[in-house]
Amino acid sequence: MTTTDNKIAIVGAGVFGLSTAIHLSRRGYRDVTVFDYQPYHKNAYNPSDGCDSASADVNKVYRCSYGTETEYQDLAFSGRDTWLDWNRQIAASAPEDLPVGLTPADQLLVPNGFLRVSVGDDLSEFDQESLNALEKAGLRHHQHIIRDEADLLKLWKKEASDPSHWREKVEALRNAGGGKYNGFIDTSAGFTYADKACAWARHLAEKAGVKFVLGPEEGKFDDFLREDGSLGKRVKGIRTADGREHSADVVIVAGGGWTPSIVPEVENLLETTAGSVITIQLPKDRQDLWDQFSPERFPVWAYGLSGHTSPEFGGFYGFPRTPEGKIKIGYRGRKWTNYQTHPQTGKRLSVPRTKYSVDPAVNLPKKAIDNIKIAVGELFPELKDIGITDTRLCWYTDSIDNSFVIDYVPGYNNSLFVASGGSGHGFKFLPVLGQHVVNALERKPDQFTELWKWRAAQPGAHANGLEEGEQSGRNLAGLEIAEQGDWIWAKHEEEVVPLVVAE
Repeated sequence: MTTTDNKIAIVGAGVFGLSTAIHLSRRGYRDVTVFDYQPYHKNAYNPSDGCDSASADVNKVYRCSYGTETEYQDLAFSGRDTWLDWNRQIAASAPEDLPVGLTPADQLLVPNGFLRVSVGDDLSEFDQESLNALEKAGLRHHQHIIRDEADLLKLWKKEASDPSHWREKVEALRNAGGGKYNGFIDTSAGFTYADKACAWARHLAEKAGVKFVLGPEEGKFDDFLREDGSLGKRVKGIRTADGREHSADVVIVAGGGWTPSIVPEVENLLETTAGSVITIQLPKDRQDLWDQFSPERFPVWAYGLSGHTSPEFGGFYGFPRTPEGKIKIGYRGRKWTNYQTHPQTGKRLSVPRTKYSVDPAVNLPKKAIDNIKIAVGELFPELKDIGITDTRLCWYTDSIDNSFVIDYVPGYNNSLFVASGGSGHGFKFLPVLGQHVVNALERKPDQFTELWKWRAAQPGAHANGLEEGEQSGRNLAGLEIAEQGDWIWAKHEEEVVPLVVAE
């Protein structure tokens, strides 16, 4: 069993790696080192400064509504107080005591509300299941159904003592479905500033004694150090791109979208996929739009879900503007892949292709742009004259069932461990995820042990798209990629077009 005397190496300084490092130090581990090819100590996880992991992003959804998946509901709520405490700690800090990328004015969690809407008079099945589960947990007072007058009255009373512009937020998607929609707003939810949260978490880990080896040569994983003994294979550490060898008793791979290429054994369990993200930069002279889409007046939102169980997995979702005036809108109705040949195994697998790759991804598949433009045109026609100003493929690691994979890799005598499979919804758990990773590492069963264990899909069963493989129609090599001219709404697109979520 892994103990505090063991030397731990973590590959990946995103949400899974950072949270694990923090909780290892809290558990008493004295020799923990995190490796990453990004110089995060310099670029502060800024996605505009060469950072291309899913964790290095401007914002992420914070929500506790999970339908019948109450384990994730409870996990999200268990971290909320820590998020808010981090806000207070940052506000009370002197500027010189904060890491690069943070000031005392920064918040990590902004609880500005999360508005979920579906077309029609009735709540979606998922929304109703979420409300039922939240009521059972004693949390239903945070949610308000937008077509239930009695429920909304409770919100208006709340607004009297909490001037948070809830009326404006409830009306934020007033154009959805031609005005025929239902859903609920969750006043406990909102968004996190992801890049700033990662910079803060790395700062906390470093203060607790965790070592970081960062940079494109010294921090980049090259290969495992392996040995074959009488008891079978073991991993004895890693080699980085600069040729240095780093010994370890246990190597934890928390590589996000790069995990399948680092640990090929996950091929039947994890797949690297990309969601589509666009940015609309508000003009400096449009104060009306800056006010309308401000976090104080505008919620996080989700619309047009395609049967998935969270806004990150399907349909459309979006955020209020950033302090710089950027509005981010995402589309996850279709998840893209990028199949390449693994240099060691010779097998085909999906790997990230970002705007910073050797072969850069400079735009989104045209299918994604077309669907996003339909949604934006319906929901926010006032943004059509501005047009899309930037795009990004956000590379996640999907598991066969959207639950994380946090377990030892079979066949390595408890020396190789994976913490991955975020499936597009892991970031909100940054404060608390590592506690359960360390439990799994120490083989101390908790409520997540069975949910996150090493597993495999049943032959012929649905496996979240992993069963489709390279011929799924989602591989970038076979798709029409948009051009920058597609970012503009043409005259024939001025007509109202019904929302269509891609198959």
